[in-house]
Amino acid sequence: MIIGGVNIVSRQIVRNLLNASLQQQPCGVDLTLRSISNWTSAATIDFDNTHRRGAKTSILPFCSQTHTITLQPGAYLIDFNETVKIPRDCMGSVFPRSSLWRSGVSVSAGVVDAGYEGAMGALLEVKNPCGVVLYKDAKLAQLVLEQMEGEVEGYSGVYQSSISSVGVDGAKMM
Repeated sequence: MIIGGVNIVSRQIVRNLLNASLQQQPCGVDLTLRSISNWTSAATIDFDNTHRRGAKTSILPFCSQTHTITLQPGAYLIDFNETVKIPRDCMGSVFPRSSLWRSGVSVSAGVVDAGYEGAMGALLEVKNPCGVVLYKDAKLAQLVLEQMEGEVEGYSGVYQSSISSVGVDGAKMM
């Protein structure tokens, strides 16, 4: 069962909303752009996280006068303004808003596990050969929550309580 946007907002599953009435949708809640980063190092991924090392990132600045950023084709890491506290009987999925893919831009993110609490981020891929201009706080994605058949132990990984999408070992560089 999909949990509607009104219920997600009223249950405070998504937090730090810029404007709840403009962000709640019939099937979820819109997520807005806080920051954009690019990668400055390689990452290491393994089976049990003994060798895991997150890639370093560098935040790209918005134009101070227009609050926009122009992105050329490529891959970027985005952080959303909103944070979440996913109930232990729900799981989340992040989908791009249709205005993005109609503009040649995609958003990808993994499953938002039951019990996860913290920052939300995603991979932004600009495929439009002319690039894209994004405003700070632009609505880019929608979080959709599904009710599970029952409660689970919940997420307890390295990203729990994170303040950005790079987690604890991929600290952002200014």
